[in-house]
Parts: sequence; structure tokens; C-alpha cells
Amino acid sequence: MADNIRVAVVGLGSMAQSVHLPMILRRHDRFETVAIVDISERRRQDVGEKWRLGEDARFASVQDLMAAVRARDLAVDAVVYAADGVKADDVLAIIKRGIHVLLEPPVGYGAEEINRIAEFERMTGRSLVTVANAQAHDQALVEMEDDNTARDLRIIEFETLMPAMNALYGNHHVTSAAYDLPFEERTHRREAMDAALEAAAGPGANQRDRDLLLKGILSGLAVQLGVLRSVYGAMTELHAVRQWPETVTPGSFEVLGALEDGARVRMVWHYLPFAPQLRDSIRFVGVRRQGRVDLPNPADLDVCGRYSVTQKTSGKVVTTEIDSEHSPAYAMYEAFAATITEGAAPRCTVEDALLDAEVARTLLAQIAEADGRDIDHDPDADSADDPADGRADNQIGDGADDAAEPMPAVEDVPEPIDAPENADDSAPADAAPEASESPRGTES
Repeated sequence: MADNIRVAVVGLGSMAQSVHLPMILRRHDRFETVAIVDISERRRQDVGEKWRLGEDARFASVQDLMAAVRARDLAVDAVVYAADGVKADDVLAIIKRGIHVLLEPPVGYGAEEINRIAEFERMTGRSLVTVANAQAHDQALVEMEDDNTARDLRIIEFETLMPAMNALYGNHHVTSAAYDLPFEERTHRREAMDAALEAAAGPGANQRDRDLLLKGILSGLAVQLGVLRSVYGAMTELHAVRQWPETVTPGSFEVLGALEDGARVRMVWHYLPFAPQLRDSIRFVGVRRQGRVDLPNPADLDVCGRYSVTQKTSGKVVTTEIDSEHSPAYAMYEAFAATITEGAAPRCTVEDALLDAEVARTLLAQIAEADGRDIDHDPDADSADDPADGRADNQIGDGADDAAEPMPAVEDVPEPIDAPENADDSAPADAAPEASESPRGTES
């Protein structure tokens, strides 16, 4: 390997332009960008000129990139994959060359898609894919983990306030999405993504279910699950889930569950298009101490996370605040370099993403069940209702005993983490974010 890690960036959307390309430039002592890949010729040209990459370093597809690698026209040590759509074929083509991949979530839309990548890693015995969950690498989380073992915790609350695109990337002068693709290619990409979402959501899912899965569960709750998993492991119990308002997609989600050691987990994710900025906060209550972790937007490359803990020491109540040394994106790239050069295990793996995808589908199933539907029930399998049953085919259970476990009353649920007074969750459905609008999401 050369002195620097030679990186190709696939997908030149918001995450590539606001996080990955700038961070690679900042870490010029460890990385260098040697190629860019995007299906849009206009965006390849704009980004190539901005980052001073010649025509021979610009590619229209992963297949073209790999052809250059095979022909030894280009040497690549790592790929940052920040494109949207169905990713498994591209990722497999890269890792089969032994090239490490930093892969923006979601890894896939469902377990079957993700498992194709996981099976190859199992076969080779190598973890070649790191999931690019930048916040999971923040030092503030490590401080919380070191200070508070899972068995000492009573509850962890994770709340996200997710704004629209301009609040996330407005400071980075991101080149707008390109629409110079032929109609047939756009149609093919959309059909492939729709088919993957339909397979992931289930035969009984409707369009709103699929939108909730894409725009809220995979882009939000699954990322929260990944952050918590990186610190305390998997959420092993799922007690309840709700989504509201019913007229807004994706709206807001609340999930109640528990860790293996018994600590309760409460995750809340709000899409608030008019919120001024992204906010991710983790609040914990332990037997001996309580505190919180504030995680910045990964696109804010100069902002660090903060760990704050309050405890009683020598008879006095003491609050300690520790700021992370680096931003989440910086820490993620440090860990990625260690994986490539030293063989260090990735903090966020494809196997983790596979487990989180299964939880994501369970969440969707419970949301649909509360609405009286079964996403695993194929409506085309039955031609008529059962007259003896007296219920429509898409109704499940015998009544209240079989319904999804109800959420606790409002007064029994812990208060949200400093929700802003002007939070507006009345945005119309057409204001919902695309997958690429998550700060952890992707865009091709």
C-alpha cells in the first residue's frame, strides 16, 4: 500500500460533498481521493473540477471503476460508498477485489439484501465493510460506556430532531441533485428500489408502510439502534412502538424496549422540516450517576460531541463535562484507517446492520398491526373474506388480547429530551425527506 490510503468516492451527493470529500482532504496525511463515481455526468464534472480530479479519475459506474482497477490503470485501497439505491451488487464487486468499503447507511432495505454482503464476509472471514455511522465513533459515547456499564443503567433515552436538507448541508454549498439521466435509467433505478422496498416491507405492506420504512425507520431509528449497539449491544426486548401523526410521513416515532442487562431503552425520532438544526441527544439514568451525550451533525466537521455526567463525590454533587477531541467524522475516518492498515475490527459492521434491519421490520410490523393490518399477509392469497369469521382478511387477532401492546399513557412515559417549544410536526406529507436527506443517508 502507498503511504496514503487511496480512496474512490462513489455517489457525489450531499454526504460525499459535505462530509467525505472534505474529511479526506483534511486528513491528507492519511488519505487521498484518487477517483469519483457518479451516474450523473454533470455532477461528475462539477465535483471533479471543484476537487481537482481529471477526466481519467471520473467514472460513471462502479463497474467502470473496477475495470480500471483490474486493468491496473488505477490503484484503489478503499471505497467510500455514498450512493443511494440498491447497493449489494456494487459493494460485492468492490469487496471481491479485497478493497475496504466505508458504506453509508442504510446498507440495504431489508435483511435479504444485506445478507448477500454478510455471507461473503463470513465466507472469507474478513470484515471489509464498515458502516459509516459517524456518531457511533464519537469519543463522547466511549466516555459514557467507560463510566457506565449496562448493568448500572436504569434507562437510556435517545432523541433525534431531524430537520430538512437546508439545515443539514446549507453551509457546504452542495451541488444540487442532477437530473441529466436518461428517462429509462431513472425508471430502472426507481423500479429496482421499489422492488427492494416491497420485498423488505412484506406482501401486506401498503405504500405508506414502505415510506415509513424508508424515510423514518431505516433513515432514523435504525441509525439510533446502531449507535446504541456500538456502546451497549443490541436491544433484546421490544415493548412497544408508535408513529404519529397518521397524516404525516414519516412524522415521529417512539420505541420502548430493553437491553440484555435489563436497562430500559426509549428512542424518539422526529422529522421536523422547520427545525433549525439536527440534534441527537442521549440521556441516561444510572444507579450512581446520570447524564447525557450530545452528538453533533456529522456534516459539522469542526463540532465535537459532549459527555456530561452528574454524580455525588465526597458528599458533594459534581457535574463533569468532557468534550470529544475530534468530530464524529474525524473519529470515524481514524477508525477506518485502523481497519485498513492494522486489521482492527470495524465498530459498525454489516452483521450489525443485518440485525438492525430485522428489528426495523419488526417495528414496521407492529405499527401496521396497531392499524389492524399484517404486513406478512398477502392480500392476493385470499379471494374473499371468511364468512364465519366476520372480519376482513387484513384484520388480525381475536380482539384486544391479540392487538399490539399499547403504549403507556402520556403521564407514564418519561418526558422527551428538551423538545423545542416551537417544534412543528404538522408538516404536510409531501414535505417528508427522501432517503438522502438523513445526515447518515445517501444520495447518488
